[in-house]
Amino acid sequence: MSILGHELITDRTVLRRLFAAAVETCHSGIVLVARIVRIRRDRARLDELPDYLLRDIGVGRSEIRSIIRFGRREHGEA
Repeated sequence: MSILGHELITDRTVLRRLFAAAVETCHSGIVLVARIVRIRRDRARLDELPDYLLRDIGVGRSEIRSIIRFGRREHGEA
């Protein structure tokens, strides 16, 4: 057995940590893509609404982008 092969067998915790980091990185990327898709979908849905419905829910057409991305501030919050 080569030295490199022996190191891989005896140092499994490093490989496990590396594998866990790779899995976490992939998961974070998937979560990011899902958030981007949700933001675009929600924005398209609000863009389709007529102005009177947007007024009914208290949203101005110019606010759609920031509300979809960051949420809505309640009255009294800074």
